[in-house]
Amino acid sequence: MRNLAAKTALTLSAITFFAIGSLIVFAPAFLFAMNGMVLDPAPAMMSEVRAPGILVLLGGLVATAGLVNKTLERPALLASAALLLAYGIGRLISLPLDGLPPASLQAAAAVELGLGAWCAVLARRAGLPTFQTA
Repeated sequence: MRNLAAKTALTLSAITFFAIGSLIVFAPAFLFAMNGMVLDPAPAMMSEVRAPGILVLLGGLVATAGLVNKTLERPALLASAALLLAYGIGRLISLPLDGLPPASLQAAAAVELGLGAWCAVLARRAGLPTFQTA
């Protein structure tokens, strides 16, 4: 059962990372427009916007590696948890500093925090010793 939960969490993480990372890198204006924002097309701005997208895509590769290689499952869960929780916590910090964002970004925060916490719990459980009877 634990393996199915880990595979499900890593699958959801990989899909999320590949979808969002691809949009950040290859269609940032579209992604930002979905949240009611207009990007300045200046090269410096676009560089700053696209750069974290590669990190998100890398998260997708790590999550996928954990899906296909059992020995990488726990590190993939930890990496997914770290990336998702970092984004989610960043959004929480923004609330009192910047105010309430659009509903789409509130939903993103909920997904990031929920899936990130699930990955963290699964990674913690994967690190606990298992006792087998002979």
